[in-house]
Amino acid sequence: MPTVEITVAGRRYTVQCDEGQEGRLKRLAAFLDGKATEIARGSPQLGEARTLLLAALVVVDELFDAYDEVQQLRSRLGQEARASEEDAAKVLERVAERLDELAQAIGKA
Repeated sequence: MPTVEITVAGRRYTVQCDEGQEGRLKRLAAFLDGKATEIARGSPQLGEARTLLLAALVVVDELFDAYDEVQQLRSRLGQEARASEEDAAKVLERVAERLDELAQAIGKA
């Protein structure tokens, strides 16, 4: 397993990851480091553990917001798909009725 050096809240850590995930791990660490740095600037009296805890909570809050948004989008897409299916069914019904009318007209001719 490859190891990667990351920096979060001014501390360096060496962590292992799956092969090919080094870049992703560095991006994740940089994101967390940015949140921790932002919190530390706003509240310099906080200790390292509390800063990291708050940074993790901010990230999880953003994750939950994104998850809720995905769920809302899925629900809206499902509703739109059902509406589209209903519209298509109505169109097919009208086409079938028109074909019946044409068949009757041809049968009378």
